Amino acid sequence: THFKLDGASPPPPPAPSNNNNNSGKKTATATTNFDGRDADELTFKRGDKITIHGELEDEPGWFNAELNGKKGIAPGTHFKLDGNNNSGKKTATATANFDGRDADELTFKAGDKITIHG
Repeated sequence: THFKLDGASPPPPPAPSNNNNNSGKKTATATTNFDGRDADELTFKRGDKITIHGELEDEPGWFNAELNGKKGIAPGTHFKLDGNNNSGKKTATATANFDGRDADELTFKAGDKITIHG
């Protein structure tokens, strides 16, 4: 094989783009403090465990979120999805170079990070 799956690497933080869809609910950990400036913005501290309900359709990068029963919106730049989310994605690290020969084959170099979907 040309790659190995990374042990505990969580998937990158894309969330479903739906304003009120709870089926995309995931947990995340705040990576920095965030003081909500508007009434609809959630305030949280680094290390807080946040429930993410989905990305806002009209404001990419902002997510419906919940902390201790309080709901609001939060910027995706201030949290990281936890590794226990079942998004169907895994990450791998290439162990060797591979030159894709067909249009549907990926070309990568040893050390590249690859996201596995499915």
